[in-house]
Amino acid sequence: MNISKNLSSLRLLLNLKLALKSLILVSIVTLSGCSWLFGEEGYFPGQANDYLDAKESAEIVLPEGISAENIRDDYPIPELTLSQVLPVKFEVPRVEPLDMLDNKGSVRVQRFEQQQWILINASPSEVWPLVSNFLLSNNIVLITADGTLGLIETDWLSSSLMDTSVLADIDLANLAFSEPSERRSVKQAIKEQFRFKLKAGVQKNTTEILVTQRSIALNDSVDTAPNWQQASTSQMREDNMVKLLSEHLASAPTQPSHSLLAQGIGSASRVIFNYDADGRPYLALYLPYDRAWASLGLALKKSYFKVTDLNRSTGVYYVHSIPKAKKEKKRGFFKRLLGIGKVDESLPADEIDPLSLNAQQDGTALIIYVQREAGPALRINEQAFLLRRIQGKLS
Repeated sequence: MNISKNLSSLRLLLNLKLALKSLILVSIVTLSGCSWLFGEEGYFPGQANDYLDAKESAEIVLPEGISAENIRDDYPIPELTLSQVLPVKFEVPRVEPLDMLDNKGSVRVQRFEQQQWILINASPSEVWPLVSNFLLSNNIVLITADGTLGLIETDWLSSSLMDTSVLADIDLANLAFSEPSERRSVKQAIKEQFRFKLKAGVQKNTTEILVTQRSIALNDSVDTAPNWQQASTSQMREDNMVKLLSEHLASAPTQPSHSLLAQGIGSASRVIFNYDADGRPYLALYLPYDRAWASLGLALKKSYFKVTDLNRSTGVYYVHSIPKAKKEKKRGFFKRLLGIGKVDESLPADEIDPLSLNAQQDGTALIIYVQREAGPALRINEQAFLLRRIQGKLS
């Protein structure tokens, strides 16, 4: 009896040892299976890096009498129109951090001289249905809606038409109206018309909306209305419409919808980075000269350049590049009030890098080059880096 029990225990022990060895063997095979099958020394070695050992083969030499017209490269390498040999030692510039202040908000109202416009970070085909919905939801009748031109014109609106719309808050009936010939001292009711012009912004996938207003006395015929001018009849009325529309766009749903009619407006950028025939990089800014010049000056400040001098008649900005890491921190309120820790605005000697930006009008574009004032000329890649830095801040 004891012998049979001992044999059973021995068999159980042997079975456990055999199961343990099998488990260990299966684990080893499983863990090393990938390298055993697909490793460099395995049965199926990888071929992903075989191209590193590829050699250029000699050209095919055909026997005499055989045409070579049908022989061509499957993967031809195009000739470079511009090539630059970089120095042996080249320091890769650090990635420019995102400027959260510039990207704050998707809808902004911008002003230049006597003009103002709404700037929205969306393509014209996305903005068009938002503007149309704003007007139609407020029972404003449209007489012109041309998507290819980006033009929307409302019908003549009087105080009775405004009772059910958001524009009733503007107090249309009590607005003082002034004729061109004489200014009336008595407030009277008017009727007015608005025009909205949508066009592509300076940066890609942005839209500018210009609002213009004209008005006449309520009892006057629309045939006596003044022609559309660059400036509105009432600046206050234009300001109110810009405010209402910008608030509507800012609160619009984030899910985009596109208009096929407005695709003709285009969404191409009006600032282009390119190279000239000599291989020099430049920026082309397609804006009127006054606005382009002012936009360049504002972009220089945003992209950490200190403007030391400028000459508008010759189209030159003289600047110093300020490293972001060494930029002075703004003093607190009490330090500024007591004059403690006054910041020295002069640049240290090791930070002075005098540069000049030459901006010349060429047809409809302002062409911008950058170069060092003195010392060795900037290399092509250095010019391109500085211009790219400025490009993202133009608006």
